[in-house]
Amino acid sequence: MTRRHTAALAALLLGALSRPAGAQLAANVTPAGDDGAISRLAFTLDSIARRAMYDQSIPGLSVAIVKDGHVVLERGWGMVERGRHQATASTPYQIASVSKQFTASAILRLAERGQLSLDDDVTRYVEGLPARYRTISLRQLLNHTAGVPNFTEWFREFRQVLTPAQLVDSLAARPLLFTPGTGFHYSNSGYYLLGLVIERVTGQSYDGYLREQFWGPLGMNDTEYCGDSRTRPVPAGYVRTRRGEPVQTAPWDPSVLYAAGSLCSTAADLAKWEVALGEGRVLSTESYTEMTTPGAAPDASMRMAYGYGMMVDTTDAGPYLHHDGAVAGFRSQVAWYPEEHLAVVVLMNQGLAAPEPIERDFTRAVLGVTARPAPRRARTWPAAAPSPRPSRLSPDRGDGGRIATASPRVGEAFSLIRFPDRGTSPIPADEPRAVCAASCGCRPRLQPPRLVATTNATLA
Repeated sequence: MTRRHTAALAALLLGALSRPAGAQLAANVTPAGDDGAISRLAFTLDSIARRAMYDQSIPGLSVAIVKDGHVVLERGWGMVERGRHQATASTPYQIASVSKQFTASAILRLAERGQLSLDDDVTRYVEGLPARYRTISLRQLLNHTAGVPNFTEWFREFRQVLTPAQLVDSLAARPLLFTPGTGFHYSNSGYYLLGLVIERVTGQSYDGYLREQFWGPLGMNDTEYCGDSRTRPVPAGYVRTRRGEPVQTAPWDPSVLYAAGSLCSTAADLAKWEVALGEGRVLSTESYTEMTTPGAAPDASMRMAYGYGMMVDTTDAGPYLHHDGAVAGFRSQVAWYPEEHLAVVVLMNQGLAAPEPIERDFTRAVLGVTARPAPRRARTWPAAAPSPRPSRLSPDRGDGGRIATASPRVGEAFSLIRFPDRGTSPIPADEPRAVCAASCGCRPRLQPPRLVATTNATLA
């Protein structure tokens, strides 16, 4: 199916399957339509999900797809919470860095109302920061050009409470990575500070303001600060062993990532959010344009692809606004295709999986876009395993990601990837589109993520 079939397929979808956004479809899309097109689409979407779960050892997967304001698919596959519940589109997951879209939108709404300016320096709202932070604007925190060190690169007590004072003291003890505005470095610290700004300006809790301004009005009843509900604990996810077996992992304390990544939500709720944001029901036209426009590159060698809590790219399916998230036991991906008026949300409870290729496959299936084939590269392995060598980190690429490489061991090759949100993780070498960083805004992302290194070593 080619791109010219898009209009016809969309008409079939809207006439045969869809219902107003926010409505819950049955667990399976009910096929009906001319020439079996809808039946084939339903089968394709189901096949994409099942193949991804098999290939990446994903215990539970939830997806929501909304096209032209109508739900195409809301469904879950597999199991969650230690196999006690079937995954659905209303299953809560930790969404990690997808939370940054809400933080950025809150700051922009406060700016619209004149309660702050994006050019204000952060020390105006956050006490305890050293004098060098007086040159850092809220705008630079939003697009990661402030030079603030990313605390998740050195902090290791992820399952203990982290207080704002502890975070501020830790930042005060470290120099800035570069003069604000002259570089790019993905920083959870910056969005943590933005959460403190929101609380200082509004006099409300971070999540209280989000609930009042966004979640309540949009009917996002299953979205919350992780662990807030007395009846619903912080969701627990899984990681994958080298043999591909899922092993449950203990969740991080929500106070650690805070406004940088401690929200929990569902596929259905996030689809509502992406549609509302894209349709202009969250921010003014001016604010949304600023949110989705990457800042000027600090130097000619860099291509900026990060706006405010939003990555901005172009794919074989057209303009592409998206963000992903990664935290212990969970991965998430939200995407909005403005020309197609299409929102796609993929949530999973497997912390070492890659959600973006799955989301892209769903998108291609709905739009009838054929993926451009990636060049195949021959790969050879030594006849005998060499002696293990310590791995070495490459220089920081500027997006919080580093690649560790060493000689592979026959039959056990894997890639070591440093994720900004959760440190280093192994990715099996037989997944050529494995994500090499949880979030990146300064390098080209025109093609799906790919495997970049293999190793049999561990980080020193």
